[in-house]
Amino acid sequence: MTHAPDDLGIRIRGLTKTYDGGDPARPALESVDLDVGPRRFVSLIGPSGCGKSTLLRVIAGLEDHDTGEVSLFGSSPRALCAAKGVGLVPQTPALLPWQTVRRNIGLPRRVNRRAGTGGEDPDELLRAVGLSDVAHRYPHELSGGQRQRVAIARAFGLGPRLLLMDEPFSALDEFTREALRLQLLGLWQRRATTVVFVTHSVREAVTLSDEVVVMSARPGRVHEVVRVDLPRPRDAAVVTGPHMHAMEDRVRASLQSAWETGAAPDDLVTL
Repeated sequence: MTHAPDDLGIRIRGLTKTYDGGDPARPALESVDLDVGPRRFVSLIGPSGCGKSTLLRVIAGLEDHDTGEVSLFGSSPRALCAAKGVGLVPQTPALLPWQTVRRNIGLPRRVNRRAGTGGEDPDELLRAVGLSDVAHRYPHELSGGQRQRVAIARAFGLGPRLLLMDEPFSALDEFTREALRLQLLGLWQRRATTVVFVTHSVREAVTLSDEVVVMSARPGRVHEVVRVDLPRPRDAAVVTGPHMHAMEDRVRASLQSAWETGAAPDDLVTL
């Protein structure tokens, strides 16, 4: 059966990645096979050093891999990036300090306009992330949570087919993280965007995801893909209900199983 590009999503087969320079060389990823359907929200979770962020950078086309194949909607990572089809939200917001909140969010639209393509209205994105009242402030005048909301809105402003997020809430307190998770879900649910999200938090992975990809310790492999059987939209009632806790326990059990094949981490956050 022949699939249209929109039906393919992410397809990874036999992916390996080794960092040279050590003695011996350090294998980061080994024999990774993974499928992510279009418009799905998928989280990667596992011990520190298991290759989650490395896998994200390979998908983004920011790093080469040794063997295997990576296909994004039928294209290579670099081809999709060149077509402005990939958005990236790192741990640090990386906003332009000399630009206001509105101009930071509107940057993808200005760039896309010069390239002859579209981009989302920054005022609509400001409303979506609840920042209309600080639109004319500069990044140094914002809280950490506000800066991360600007970064997320800017990434959605590109209108990407794929959004990659590398622990974007890791530096925030739990109260702020909880609020931003629900805000992120609201943005994602109104847009046909595929998301791959790296996290150390079981609760965060379950709250956000359709599937949670549990990775084993280095060299990173896919230990199990856990389907999150929670209804959408996920409001506060859903993420505090008994089924939520059952799903968290299910992911923790998978992590424990993965740990048995390698050293258990000391710093996995299981909020």
